[in-house]
Amino acid sequence: MSWNMFKVNMLLYMNNPIGVVSPAQYAIKLATEYDSCMRRGGQLIGKESVMVGNLGLMTTLLSVAHAKAITKTQPGKHKFLADAGKAVEGYWTGATMMPFPIYPIPAPGSIQNLILNSGMVTNPGKWPSVPFEIPMKSCLPFLEAFVMFAKIHLFTVQGMFMTTSLYPSAPAPIPAPGLVNWQAYTIPDVPMFGISLNQSSTTETPTTSKFNPDGGITAELANNDSLLPINDKPKPLFTYSNPKQEGLDTTNTDDLLNDELRDSLKGDSVLSSKLIKILNNERKKDLTGFERFYSDAIKSIGDFKNLQPDTEKQFKKSLSELQNELQKEKDNCCVDCD
Repeated sequence: MSWNMFKVNMLLYMNNPIGVVSPAQYAIKLATEYDSCMRRGGQLIGKESVMVGNLGLMTTLLSVAHAKAITKTQPGKHKFLADAGKAVEGYWTGATMMPFPIYPIPAPGSIQNLILNSGMVTNPGKWPSVPFEIPMKSCLPFLEAFVMFAKIHLFTVQGMFMTTSLYPSAPAPIPAPGLVNWQAYTIPDVPMFGISLNQSSTTETPTTSKFNPDGGITAELANNDSLLPINDKPKPLFTYSNPKQEGLDTTNTDDLLNDELRDSLKGDSVLSSKLIKILNNERKKDLTGFERFYSDAIKSIGDFKNLQPDTEKQFKKSLSELQNELQKEKDNCCVDCD
């Protein structure tokens, strides 16, 4: 569930181009969401979560990755996911771990660990090799690819715990310092201990909700069915007098799927179920391919006509003629574009 929360939070942010002011802001958002996701997980065996990650280094390396990508003039000539992987490795460089719960595997020579004095990451891991990258039409494929590589990377992270452990001795065991190595970090699909999925009342504010590990719209969504993770339908700037008579198709794929998502979310009080529905809805939009962006282009015709009062003087074409040209261009488009 935690990875789904990461994807939904990033998807809501990336699907709003106006909100992404600059690459530096996007780098901060991605690093912050990754850090929040890591805090919802723990070491593979002992379940100790990360205490302090190197957010500064990760943000800097993500900014470098963006600068490198912007300089490339041909699609697919750079591996942004590989550069993002270096930023993730930067996050784990010098990271420290929570000293609880007690690591269950005793330090070498001891019979039991009493206290974890400190925990650290000694090896930031290795980001998997990225075979190739292709231009994408939507945000979700990038996020799912990022999560896939991130899951693999976490199994390569290594560290150690400085412990106070019990060592065999007569007549009784004695405590002494110890050291135990650990490997692999995991983000579970179900909440770990200490995180409750019991929903609060709708009158409770998001900041006081029982399930609010990192804030964001997903935490608010858990407590408020009226708050949906999709924008309301924008009011049209131009109203068609008789669309069918003019030969216009005003159906918008995103609007139809968003209506379907709104209906399915109402009355659903399980946060994990809502996250899955949001992601599945985005996948349906991606499956429409070029149709998704074609319907947006048709809808924007009316907006443009309304924003430009002298459109009729500049362009002698009717709306139906403009749509027919768009349809013709679409029909002539190569199969690869879909």
